[in-house]
Amino acid sequence: MEKRLRNGLIICAILVFVVLIAGCSDQSSAGTATPVPTTALPEAKFAAGDIIAKSASATDQMLYVITQYDAKSDKYTRAWIYKNTDGSWGHFTDNRTETAERTLVEKVYPVKLNHVTISSVAIVTPTIPPTVVATLSGSAPTVTGISPASGAKDAVVGVSITGTNFESGATAKLLRAGYPSITATGVSVASATKIDCTFKLGGDEGSYNVVVTNPGGQSDTKTGAFSIGQAAPIITGVSPNTAEMGDTQLPITISGQNFKEAVKITFVQGAAEINCVTPKYLDATKVSCVLDMKAPTGKIGLWDVKVLNIDGQTSGTLTGKFTVANATPAST
Repeated sequence: MEKRLRNGLIICAILVFVVLIAGCSDQSSAGTATPVPTTALPEAKFAAGDIIAKSASATDQMLYVITQYDAKSDKYTRAWIYKNTDGSWGHFTDNRTETAERTLVEKVYPVKLNHVTISSVAIVTPTIPPTVVATLSGSAPTVTGISPASGAKDAVVGVSITGTNFESGATAKLLRAGYPSITATGVSVASATKIDCTFKLGGDEGSYNVVVTNPGGQSDTKTGAFSIGQAAPIITGVSPNTAEMGDTQLPITISGQNFKEAVKITFVQGAAEINCVTPKYLDATKVSCVLDMKAPTGKIGLWDVKVLNIDGQTSGTLTGKFTVANATPAST
């Protein structure tokens, strides 16, 4: 009797254990959620405060610094940062910023050269100390303009300076605070209102003042009148130079000079602007893209072709050399 009772208790315990295990298994299965797939956000290589360069050996006096990254638009905001007199980074010369596609920035500037805290970077406006001349004679010149007003770094540029009271023997210079002056050569005072001369633009990129000094020591300065930068694109041709309304996936080749690896190509007619997609750098003299000329953006008539070098923000335009016509009726 006692043996049967003991066996019965053992069987009951086994049954309870089996029921508990089955219940836990059911709860585990019911509580397991199917993972929801998520869309991976773009991963930014740089963060605010990163100073970026084309190579780790860059010795530039000014470089781009990332001020912000916007994951929603996948774009960086960047600004020019300059070295201090002690060689450390740095300071801004103004509060201007620009935005650029993350992929383009990381392609052109793949190296993080340094890092700063953006909030601690000061804005330092460059100033040029006034020229003090003990004894002056003659009339004081005035500088009203210079043409062209910009040139590429290391280029030799012939310019015309306009103003008043220019005297034979006058000199011309480009000045920028903290940098050596660039003295004009081949100076010819064509008249009291015009000077022709040549500048070899060996200075760093940026804005320069134009200074004209007469032989008697009198001088005048036109502040920020000339800029040294990267050479702007020059467009000499587009092929094909015609399209029909409704043309899509039309391959376009643009020829010229000074094209960079990162370019934006647009076709412009008045307020209408069409981005030519899939821009491709072939070499410094040729780029290509694919044009989609369809309504409502596309219009018949003459269009301008514009190429923007994203790195350096210089652009060139071929005016009124691309024609869009009505679609040719299909033959029956």
